[in-house]
Amino acid sequence: MTGAARSGVIVRAQRRFRARRRAGSRRALRRAVVIVAVIGLLALGGWLLVNSSLVALRYVTVEGTSRLTVAQVLDAAHVREGSSLVRLDTTAIARRVDALAPVERAVVTRKWPHGLVIHVTERTAAAVGISPDGAVLLDASGVAFAPVSSPPAGLLHVDVSAALPGAGADAARAGMRVLAELPARLRRSVETVQAPSVDAITIHLRDGRTVIWGSPEDSATKAAVLRVLLRKGALVYDVSTPSVAVTRG
Repeated sequence: MTGAARSGVIVRAQRRFRARRRAGSRRALRRAVVIVAVIGLLALGGWLLVNSSLVALRYVTVEGTSRLTVAQVLDAAHVREGSSLVRLDTTAIARRVDALAPVERAVVTRKWPHGLVIHVTERTAAAVGISPDGAVLLDASGVAFAPVSSPPAGLLHVDVSAALPGAGADAARAGMRVLAELPARLRRSVETVQAPSVDAITIHLRDGRTVIWGSPEDSATKAAVLRVLLRKGALVYDVSTPSVAVTRG
């Protein structure tokens, strides 16, 4: 092949290469335009959905309340009618309802297209806290959640030396922790738990016996030692220092 022929072949090849490159660039440009258009449409659709009355909040349903009123829950939830259901922060709403003392747990769910459901689990009274300021119901963990004019029958008393809720809260929780560690048979015989402080828990039984527990620390060990000591007839069982536990009376 002569030099001129070779030169012609090279020129034609270069032209085909440039043509293919231009075609590829046009295809890439078309794809980019399509992608941008789709993204724009999705963004517009999302904006319209979020701001549309099609998903505006029109009603709130409150479930599970007995001690609390629906109005109290709604006031704590603090949601406005007409708000976008998409934008509502259900976790934040539940957290605000959880802040109500009688609430153990709140779960908030959307009910499309216009509703919100707030399901409340209220605390269950396991004892009554007796403080200088009066009587307050306690749940199993010792949380004070509802004042009462007089202690309800059938609930054991947890006596603390400071207000509930307030400065006596830690002592009340400590008293209920100790109660949970007692042998089941003994727990049913408890009449009063005295908790003047976190480190000075004393348990009074209905038959007149007393258990000096001290702090909630080492409660499992104290409970095991107490099981052994209860085999002895005594009026006072001191397990506050379980390694040197003693009985009296």
